[in-house]
Amino acid sequence: MLFAFFFLYQTYIQDIIYEERLNQMEEITRQMFQNLEDVIDSHWDRVTEECNYLRNANIQTTDELCRYMEKKYELSAYADHKITLMAVDSEGGYYTESGNRGLFRELDYFEGNPERISFVFDSMTDNQSEMVFLNHLPEPIELQNGEKKTIIRYFGIAQDMEQLNPYFNCDAYDGNNSVYVLDDNGFKLFNSNQVELIKGHNVFSVLQNMKYLHNSSFDKTKAELEEKGYSYSNAVLDGIEYFYGLKRMENAEWTLIFLVPAEYVAANTLKLVNFVTIFIVIFTVIVAACVILGISFVMHRNQQEAIRVEQENNAKLETVNTKLRQAKQAAEEAFQVAQEASRSKSSFLANMSHDIRTPMNAIIGITSLIRYDAGNKGKVIEYADKIDTSSQHLLGIINDVLDMSKIEAGKTVFKYSDFSLLDFIQELDTIFHSQISEKKQTFTITKENIRHEWVNGDRVHLMQIFSNLLSNAIKYTQEGGEILLLAEECGSNSSVYAKYRFLVSDNGMGMSADFKNTIFDPFTRAENSLTSKIQGTGLGMAITRNLVEAMGGTIDVESEPGQGSCFEVLIDLKIAGDRSVSLSSQAETDEPDDNILQGMHFLCAEDNELNAEILMELLKIEGAACTICENGEKILEAFEQSVPGDYDMILMDVQMPVMNGYEAAKAIRSSSHELAKKIPIIAMTANAFSEDIQHSLAAGMNAHISKPVDIKTLEKTVRSIKSGGGVPKRRSWNSNKLK
Repeated sequence: MLFAFFFLYQTYIQDIIYEERLNQMEEITRQMFQNLEDVIDSHWDRVTEECNYLRNANIQTTDELCRYMEKKYELSAYADHKITLMAVDSEGGYYTESGNRGLFRELDYFEGNPERISFVFDSMTDNQSEMVFLNHLPEPIELQNGEKKTIIRYFGIAQDMEQLNPYFNCDAYDGNNSVYVLDDNGFKLFNSNQVELIKGHNVFSVLQNMKYLHNSSFDKTKAELEEKGYSYSNAVLDGIEYFYGLKRMENAEWTLIFLVPAEYVAANTLKLVNFVTIFIVIFTVIVAACVILGISFVMHRNQQEAIRVEQENNAKLETVNTKLRQAKQAAEEAFQVAQEASRSKSSFLANMSHDIRTPMNAIIGITSLIRYDAGNKGKVIEYADKIDTSSQHLLGIINDVLDMSKIEAGKTVFKYSDFSLLDFIQELDTIFHSQISEKKQTFTITKENIRHEWVNGDRVHLMQIFSNLLSNAIKYTQEGGEILLLAEECGSNSSVYAKYRFLVSDNGMGMSADFKNTIFDPFTRAENSLTSKIQGTGLGMAITRNLVEAMGGTIDVESEPGQGSCFEVLIDLKIAGDRSVSLSSQAETDEPDDNILQGMHFLCAEDNELNAEILMELLKIEGAACTICENGEKILEAFEQSVPGDYDMILMDVQMPVMNGYEAAKAIRSSSHELAKKIPIIAMTANAFSEDIQHSLAAGMNAHISKPVDIKTLEKTVRSIKSGGGVPKRRSWNSNKLK
């Protein structure tokens, strides 16, 4: 009877303690949850304020938008709080003060154009989780992005999730709690603790499988969450009892789970109840021995407490020692990485110095030989060919360094347009045909399952990617070797984007496992007896990877020494409207044999006397004449004073004193001269990036050729303009460059 009474009493007491512990946890966490709600409310207030400022900012271009956000970022000291301003266009592209950062892909937050959007995403640039708060703009902002119109529909802020850590720690539990941020389906978005108490991606699935106490269950807990917006329960996970609380945020699409080991919940109350229970049992069983048993119990409890405290202190000391060892190891690894980076850069600078001096020495040395053999025409022609080869190599090195500097500065501009993927592949075949023929190699192109031929993307940068890969394949493959280009459309659930897989493989020299792990790092080159004779900067693959990732794709490589290499590029391209295109009709036709420049008279803008002399002599060789003007103002005056028939075309330098080429072209197009809208203008400049080409076309020019001037490129451009074809297909990349 006594034991039955004790059992019922114990059950009753445990139920009361359980409810008390739940109530205590609810009281402790309520203020924490409210503080988080207030923080998020303040973020929404900030977003509303920034949207109001943006509406009155009178921004016209995406560059102005980025400069505006950069200025606001500096004035508001957002860096101190790890807050970033963010704008999102109608195509899912997002912009920060650093520029165009990329695209939101496979996110359903924007479906239905909600007024407010809040979510957590992992940044591609620094691997940090960020919480994003965006307001739908009442009046979308239309901006100019090159020739493309960009519609900004959402504007707001993003903040590093770690800024919420101070709100997640609970002093009542000595910081032994953990907080997870979940989406509505229970998937983890953020963990406030370094230690993963709940393993797995879906927290709800883990909670469902825990062993519950006090006649509770996850189904009951979740039902209470749906009804009240919060719920509390406790269960056993991996042999440890936990109390946890679920809270659905009112002003963000998040669910919080607050998790704490049971030993920290109402610990003093639990100790007191246990002590009283034991004391009552002892007093009931034998009153006479209660004093002795009580003293013995207290002494034993104090001893156990001392042991427990000592064990806890030892455990804490061991934890501190472990963290110190880990910190020391991390510091040593970071030091090694820094040393390796410094070594790679030093090696790169040494190689770069050698690679630049090699063609420069050849050019300087051959000019001396030309002076010596000036009367031997055959020798002079041979020397001129060698100077041209060395100059092309030097130009390739300069292009690599400039491309890498723009990528590292975050100033690479992407221009998207519709193009035929099959036509794109045919053009690659045309570009590399002569190089492959020279080495007697076999080039096989395979196209599989191409359901969407027409896509929308940055054709110029895609051409640079595959030109780099094919150029490497040709140069690192022996004579008579085999090179394969595979283009395949993969399955996709999207109706807007198609997924494409490209393979560039060869049976050449391959690469070691160590070099394969660093091939995409800047300043790295394979060093052995075979590759040392092949020129290159060590930047090509780093440029290629950065361009692929900036377009939202991935690139991987498989290779073994002596067995060849295989590069795989996976990328999503937006589907363009269906069109019917015949590749045979798209193929370039052979150039006519007649000299298109014969008898033409050009009006030329060139402020460098040596360049002007070279241009005049090159045109003279082709039977053409030119009139040189030293700046844009002079060329405008010469054009306005001319009569029809004086000049056939205008060659326009861009960087000039008094008036630059863009201003001069606009002034010519807006003048009252009867040929103002008709006379062809060709940009002839050292500014060779894709955005420079767009600036030239936007200023009213018909075409763009890059310095140093290649007379064959000029002939092709003139022929295309005369035939009404507009701007011919560009060869602004250097297919002879080693990557």
